[in-house]
Amino acid sequence: MKLITHMVLLMSALFIVTAQAEETASPGGDVVYVELKPAFVTNYQARKMGYLKADVTLKVKGGQTAEAVDRHKPAIRHHLVMLFSSQTMEALSSLEGKEMLKETALSEIVSALQEEGEPAEIEDILFTSFIVD
Repeated sequence: MKLITHMVLLMSALFIVTAQAEETASPGGDVVYVELKPAFVTNYQARKMGYLKADVTLKVKGGQTAEAVDRHKPAIRHHLVMLFSSQTMEALSSLEGKEMLKETALSEIVSALQEEGEPAEIEDILFTSFIVD
């Protein structure tokens, strides 16, 4: 009787784990998060000295794109530093400006990877920290 009870509990646990794994799996491929470390720190266009600090994480589809991001991280960082340093205080202080910056940054990263002939399946760019002073 104990053996049957243990088997039923084990089967139930396996069913629950399998159901949870299916819920978290993304359709059409695995999602991988790639952090672009260290944080970006740069000046931006302003009358007085100001800086922007941002921690950036990319949400990519599949391991091939994640590997491509790792291979070309210096070029990606260059594109983002140039983009961040060209921003104005007005753009950085509004929600619309930050959304535009996010879209442009995503486009810059995709372009940098495509220029190298790499897969560029980047679903999103996440600012996990964003400080403007």
